Amino acid sequence: MKRLLSSVALLIISSFVCLAQTDESRHEISVSYGYFTLPQAIDFIGAVGGTVLGGLLVDVIAPGDQESPKRIDNGGTGGFSFQYLYSLNRTIKLGGTVCYESTWGEWNNGNDYIVHYPAIMATSKFVWFNHEHFGMYSKISLGLMLLLDGKDEDKPIPMLAGQASAICMEFGGKALRGFLETGWANQGLLNFGVKFSF
Repeated sequence: MKRLLSSVALLIISSFVCLAQTDESRHEISVSYGYFTLPQAIDFIGAVGGTVLGGLLVDVIAPGDQESPKRIDNGGTGGFSFQYLYSLNRTIKLGGTVCYESTWGEWNNGNDYIVHYPAIMATSKFVWFNHEHFGMYSKISLGLMLLLDGKDEDKPIPMLAGQASAICMEFGGKALRGFLETGWANQGLLNFGVKFSF
């Protein structure tokens, strides 16, 4: 009986040791920075639209009396993101992404603006392959973004948020990797950062 109990105990302990040595990570957190994002596009379209449409409106209301407003200065932070994903299996990971960005500028009529764009999105990641030091995947996110006027206390304007990244790659070790994603929307045309798997 002692031999049987010893054998069962040894089998249980060895199975826990094998499970602990598996290289399959279930959780993934990442931080990233993206360029040419949806908020940057909104800012650009607003500036061009403000100049063109503002000029047409001024010409209709008071022809020849005023100049159309033109943006003389602008800037922005770019898109910062924090993401958590949970692995359902080797191919599919689900989780969420939080993004933040702000843009600002000045018009030639002396008015200036600052707009904040916080967003939260549900995220799905589809792994093509994942070798020891390199992997490729696609990612899609969908959620809610708020437009917050930094100079006015108006109510925030809710908008659809998202990200579609078709070709993405990661490189590094098993636990810590850098990544580069190409796609478009809230995380940008180019999004790069680091991720930690555990």
